[in-house]
Amino acid sequence: MTTDDNISAELGAREATAVKLSRNSAVKLMSMSMNFFSGISTMSGTYFEANDKPYVLTVHHGIMGPCLLVIITHDEYRGDCKEYVVIDEVNDYVIMELAEKIPNRTPIKIPQDLPRGNEWKGSYSILNSIVYTGYPNTLGPLTLRGDVVGWNENEYLYVFSHAYGGASGSGVFSKDGKYIGYIVAIDVGSTELGPDVLENVVIVAPALNVDWAAISN
Repeated sequence: MTTDDNISAELGAREATAVKLSRNSAVKLMSMSMNFFSGISTMSGTYFEANDKPYVLTVHHGIMGPCLLVIITHDEYRGDCKEYVVIDEVNDYVIMELAEKIPNRTPIKIPQDLPRGNEWKGSYSILNSIVYTGYPNTLGPLTLRGDVVGWNENEYLYVFSHAYGGASGSGVFSKDGKYIGYIVAIDVGSTELGPDVLENVVIVAPALNVDWAAISN
């Protein structure tokens, strides 16, 4: 039994489904710049399918160069970006079409796996439980729980969980198994000694602001 399917029997049916969707669709990405000395950026992303085409959604701030210098990985698999379909600097995401479907990964379906109608409001409600899977510090895939604890004027969600470098782009799922957002950052506080990273306050961009119409036509 694979680690993606070996889910704790103590979970309820709905949460177990959300965890499986999260784990089976999580991928790691590496982005390189045309400038060799700029290094490599690593991040997480969510593998999804729309109109029978394979895509990945990840954060814009992790993209360092053109599509041809992006590698999508899972275990021993190495895949390529075909083209950037949407680049949104304001909402900090990129949707890229892949050159091929990823073996041994199960994409979420768009729009089927998005909340509908009033489900959006419930997904973002205070203390709603979430799960996400990513590759913090290039480890993983690691799956974590969390709870929505607030929001800000820019419509970002605050989630009480944990995240570290490399987790940006991880897909966030509600306890009902709906894709509701993606991790963009962790919070940074201030102390008398200077800035202090708050790894347990995770900032999530809502999937409600993603231009899904760009890939659904």
